[in-house]
Amino acid sequence: MFRKTIPPLWLLLLLLSHLSSAADLVSEKQSTEISQESVEIEGDNLETLLDRKMKAKGNAILKKGNKTIKAEVIEYDEISEKLTTTGNTNIDLENSRLTGSKLTYKLSDGTGRMDDATFNFTPDNKQEKSSIKNGSLITKRIYDYRGSAKTIFFEGEDKKRLERSKITTCEADSDDWYLKSGNMEVNTKTDRVKASNTVVEFKGLPVLYTPYINFSLNQNRKSGFLSPTFGTTTKSGFDFQIPYYFNLSPNMDATLTARYLGKRGPQADGEFRYLEENYSGKNQVQFMNHDEASGKDNRYFVKLEHQHKFNNGWSASYNYQKVSDDAYFSDLATMIQVTSVVNLPQRANINYSGDTWKFNALTEKYQTLTNASNSPYQRLPQLDLTAKKDYDSFILDLKSQWVYFDRDEKFTSTYTDTQKITGSRLSLTPSISVPFTETYGYIKPKLSTNIRSYNLNNSEVGNKDIITPILSIDSGMYFDRKINFLNQNFTNTLEPRLFYVYIPYKDQSSLPLFDTGLADLNMQTLFFENQYNGQDRINDANQLTAALTSKFIDKNGKERLSGIIAQRYYFEDRRIFGADLEAKKANSDIFMGATARLANSLNLDAMFQYDPTSRTMLRSTVSSRYNPEPGKMLNLSYRMIDNVSDDTQDLKVFNAAGQWPLGNRFYSIGRYNYDLKTSQTIEVLGGIEYDGGCWVARTIFDRISLPTSPQPNYTFFIQLELNGLGALGSDANKLNNFLYRNVPGVRTVNQIPDVNRQANFN
Repeated sequence: MFRKTIPPLWLLLLLLSHLSSAADLVSEKQSTEISQESVEIEGDNLETLLDRKMKAKGNAILKKGNKTIKAEVIEYDEISEKLTTTGNTNIDLENSRLTGSKLTYKLSDGTGRMDDATFNFTPDNKQEKSSIKNGSLITKRIYDYRGSAKTIFFEGEDKKRLERSKITTCEADSDDWYLKSGNMEVNTKTDRVKASNTVVEFKGLPVLYTPYINFSLNQNRKSGFLSPTFGTTTKSGFDFQIPYYFNLSPNMDATLTARYLGKRGPQADGEFRYLEENYSGKNQVQFMNHDEASGKDNRYFVKLEHQHKFNNGWSASYNYQKVSDDAYFSDLATMIQVTSVVNLPQRANINYSGDTWKFNALTEKYQTLTNASNSPYQRLPQLDLTAKKDYDSFILDLKSQWVYFDRDEKFTSTYTDTQKITGSRLSLTPSISVPFTETYGYIKPKLSTNIRSYNLNNSEVGNKDIITPILSIDSGMYFDRKINFLNQNFTNTLEPRLFYVYIPYKDQSSLPLFDTGLADLNMQTLFFENQYNGQDRINDANQLTAALTSKFIDKNGKERLSGIIAQRYYFEDRRIFGADLEAKKANSDIFMGATARLANSLNLDAMFQYDPTSRTMLRSTVSSRYNPEPGKMLNLSYRMIDNVSDDTQDLKVFNAAGQWPLGNRFYSIGRYNYDLKTSQTIEVLGGIEYDGGCWVARTIFDRISLPTSPQPNYTFFIQLELNGLGALGSDANKLNNFLYRNVPGVRTVNQIPDVNRQANFN
């Protein structure tokens, strides 16, 4: 093997002109330049022609900078920096490797051509980014690309033009899919691919043709057509969508989608998003000129969102949503989170948050899609002002609110006399607390006064003022000990807590219920002073809540087991609740809860509400989650509510959801939600994913019962995801969001680590 290093001609002249300055020849800077710019040639045989041309035969190698060229024969012209090769030729660049039958290449500007070429491209930035979305770990994967071309034209250091080419992310021994193009441009600096006259082949069959496609090797954003999507529903028939993406700037984009529904006709969908340091927003508009199924014209949906952060603690936002008709979502939407919407918010607010004072101004209306009973009061406007000051020995607190409540005129004819009441409400609640806190426990006495003033319309009351004093004392202690259980060391804690509340009775029966309802008595509300949500009612109280919590904490600080039991004791009958049995009970129901983290993969949770008087279990929630590894997950839950006073409010629901590998590259995804009270199925979701290595196929079936429709809706999704290229079939983002919400903890195949995926191949 012979080797020769050839410095460039300009460098030779420079050396000759500086022979008198020997020190310069050995300077660090010049040595670096020589190393970087020199050309190194080696081979079994070396020939020199006219002192400017070199020819290497047999295992020939030429190196310059980050370029390495290998061939049977390499001829190199030192002056023109042009080289030619014969025989099998390999080019190794910084982020690509190419092989061909012959090569003509100019080192100075990176231009030339290679015939009968194969290639491998590695994106410049191959860092995978992970994030948590809807409780699931989402990873953005970057793939290597390979392919072939009849001819590759080099048009600079980073640009290549491929004729009669094909490209894929499949492994070398797999040709499951290819993107074939008559003309393709690859920029390895920007990691962009542009192709014309393009066909996507899957298993040898053409599945998509497009005259033009533009995509990113590292999946960065770029303007262009996105993969078309399709699906079907029972109400709308075949659903086909073609989106076009506009990458307007690094912090701004838009998507325009042409949609066709087989039973209804065409629809347009536009979305515009923006993100700045101090503000962000998203605007969406859908429009259908004529619905052939319903006969309705000008059907639309508008959603406008904006959040803005100003200086000095001020911020503002708005959320405006509106549809053309009440049946819009039940007819045209496919996701249960959308189709089950009853009230569309139309709100705007301004906020201030300081060290002591906080302020919020809100206007809020709703478009109600069902009936008057589901129509909430409008707040036109609502003003909240709060303050909290922590002194050395006491804390001062102020909560104040003024609201004008109005009604949606759409339901005027159906409102009851009570529902027709409108007007304003002013509420003030100043308080002072004197907490005493130590490492072993605490006691926090608090004295407050609730002041309410009403100015009502359509009511015999008219104006009404009520002042209600409130006294509460919260206290607790901490105990712990070291124990050994099953050869494991734990810290066992015991935390007793007492919470006393006294509120005198005030007659409020003549006041409306604008935004107020009785809160469910549960483990949290047991420690609330007022058992009502909102400000229209303040319950009377002379009561003590006692609770006991115990925890087992391992040596790593993880809470492995915890339990709590709590009950409230009433020293007087409650008058504000009426003369029913509940108001005369001496004790509340008993509340019990437990959480177990038996292993890192198994979680158990349980909560119970037990009535000792009737010896009846009124509420129970039991759930478990088993997640031994990514791609293996099972959630089971049971929820029961026994409403003694109103059987229509009873609830018995069983829910199962999960994902599990089936072997031979198949994964199952499912959810089953069943109403045991009515013996009816609320939702059934079933799906299969197949891991093809460089592609994933999935099909999802969903049946949902909608509150806005007497008939259930059936939806069928089918999707073929070609890794690194995109998804064909159902909209990828919508389908993924649908799965994340309905099957908490699910991971699509491409979100599962390779080690776990490979275990499912057999």
